[in-house]
Amino acid sequence: MAKGSVIYNEFHTFKDPYTGKMLTRLTAPEQVNHHPYFYYKMITNDNRYLIYASERNEQRHLYRMDLRDGSAVQLTEGAGVHDFGCSLTSDDRYLIYCRDKQIIRLDMDTLDEEAFYESPDGWNPNPNPGLSSDDKYLVLVEMNENDVVPSNGDWSTFEPQWAIKPHCRIVYVDIERQTSHIVHEELNCWLGHPQLRPHDPSTVLFCHEGPGHLIDARLWLIQADGTNLRCAKTQTHDELITHEYWLADGSRFAFVYRHKDYELHESIRFMDPFTLEEEIWMDSSKYCHFISNYNNSNIVGDGQLSEQHFIYLIDVQQRREEKLCSHGTSWKPYGNTQDAHPHPAFAPDGSFIIFTSDMEGIPCIYKIDLN
Repeated sequence: MAKGSVIYNEFHTFKDPYTGKMLTRLTAPEQVNHHPYFYYKMITNDNRYLIYASERNEQRHLYRMDLRDGSAVQLTEGAGVHDFGCSLTSDDRYLIYCRDKQIIRLDMDTLDEEAFYESPDGWNPNPNPGLSSDDKYLVLVEMNENDVVPSNGDWSTFEPQWAIKPHCRIVYVDIERQTSHIVHEELNCWLGHPQLRPHDPSTVLFCHEGPGHLIDARLWLIQADGTNLRCAKTQTHDELITHEYWLADGSRFAFVYRHKDYELHESIRFMDPFTLEEEIWMDSSKYCHFISNYNNSNIVGDGQLSEQHFIYLIDVQQRREEKLCSHGTSWKPYGNTQDAHPHPAFAPDGSFIIFTSDMEGIPCIYKIDLN
């Protein structure tokens, strides 16, 4: 199929057997479908369109689905499209996505493309760049290609990639000027998840990637000019900190904290990026991913333990967690480690949640309304 082709998804609505809430399956369990990584902008401001990936004819491409009728336009074509690391711009005019070593801006009206950055020879990009809230800048991690452990499409290479202690660097890109500079470089450390602070693109949040019981500390901050490198929180090998994200107003970032002695719970925490003051907000079930809505009045998370197979909704002010529905996913890969991860995400106005699950045999995208 070619870019611009239209496919049709037939919606299926059913009742969750655990909570009684109504769910809508947006894609059929006939091929792998999933939405982007949880902290990317994937739904248009009017709640009408969803960006998602679908595997057809042994290739994965990005689509824009109309959430009213299921029709979907193919946005990409050719080989090398990365199916998780894509984001709409704040005005929905463009989609920023990765193909091979390029980062591309795609016009959502004309489907015209412009490659505004390409990793140089000798460097391999991590295809999950962070876009600034004003759409002017982007930050990404590159790894020396000699240090890349080839992926098997599962988790078997995760610890070996950490153990090789790769040479990594953080690159900052000015999208309009098409210029770039190196913010930070480490010769013996795997870097990941770069994110720019909303309304302050001079502040970069990133992590030391790898198994939680082996890394030195996950959370790090640095300024875009390379100054003020700081470890946001020290940790021991008995502690796990994961899946940090910025609140939409940029005031703080959130993360979850676990200790090896906690069997069923973790704590949600917020941190000021400059004072590094940490606020322990509340205990929660063990989420693999979690994210706030636009004003941090609600948080959604995906339970990771077998007995916590739910999408959870938190009322932030009440510090109360409730089960929305079972995600029922197996977490197994289908060519990519993240394929069956729920990655729940809010609509722009917080009125519904999107998540992925293989509860019906193959990863599909589901929607649950909150109003």
